[in-house]
Amino acid sequence: MKSRGLCFSTDESTKRYLEKENYYNIINGYKDLFLETRKTSITGEIYKDKAEFSEIKALYEFDFELKSIILKRILRVENTIKAILAYKFSEKYGHDNYMKMDNFHYKQGDAKSIKYVMDLITGVQGIIAKQVDKHESIKHYMIEYGYVPLWVLVNILPLGTISKFYSLMKQTDKQSISKEFKLTDAELVNILKNLTYCRNKCAHGERLYNFKSSAEIRANNIHKRLSIEKENGKLSQGTNDLLSVVISLKLLLSNKDFTKMIIEINNEIFNLRKELKVISINDVYKEMGFVENWLDISKD
Repeated sequence: MKSRGLCFSTDESTKRYLEKENYYNIINGYKDLFLETRKTSITGEIYKDKAEFSEIKALYEFDFELKSIILKRILRVENTIKAILAYKFSEKYGHDNYMKMDNFHYKQGDAKSIKYVMDLITGVQGIIAKQVDKHESIKHYMIEYGYVPLWVLVNILPLGTISKFYSLMKQTDKQSISKEFKLTDAELVNILKNLTYCRNKCAHGERLYNFKSSAEIRANNIHKRLSIEKENGKLSQGTNDLLSVVISLKLLLSNKDFTKMIIEINNEIFNLRKELKVISINDVYKEMGFVENWLDISKD
């Protein structure tokens, strides 16, 4: 890396750090902002003038803390969604009727929509079969009653399955849940898909700060508040990036929880800013989808 222009400190703390962390994961995952975009050498990429490993390390550490902050809030939202979904669905259809096609939305004669529901039911059955010997509550209900009440089952269902479950509910049933957050059912469907993708990134230790999701959230008043510009009729930021995740959490968390999260994120940004020399915090913001006035997101 030295031959490509990356500077290293020779102090003991750097050596100890490299002994504990996977050097190549740090470099390969977080080097991009520090590379000259139009220069290469015989050996490969060239780093920007005076680029130091300490800055790449700072970005890596920032991302690590960011994952912890975001994942904690997604888990909180996940628990809330599970509780509301289990209550609303069971109230209407009973605790054990989540395996019945007619309790979900599909079109008669439409093989595709029927398959979506069948795949969901089959997937839930598979999860129960895998978990029955791992969770006493699941085992108890299966032995005693032959089924697991939805309010118990949701505890072992991953967010991805909950997201699919919700998206396949009948529209009026979805609306009974989405109105708890003052959202439309379509908005909540997209938000849950977005958060599921982000949750998986965090849980698997993947890079987060430049997160991009295949599920876009819809434009809302928060985008207007942040004065996010449009390009070719589409919002340029805040639909499938890390800002979109923060916006999604704003819509689902309590004001207290959200405000605490924003303070924690801003503290990490402050710490990172102090370490950056070759790049600026605005370079990081661009990757995150953050606008300069992103803190205005906390305003109501």
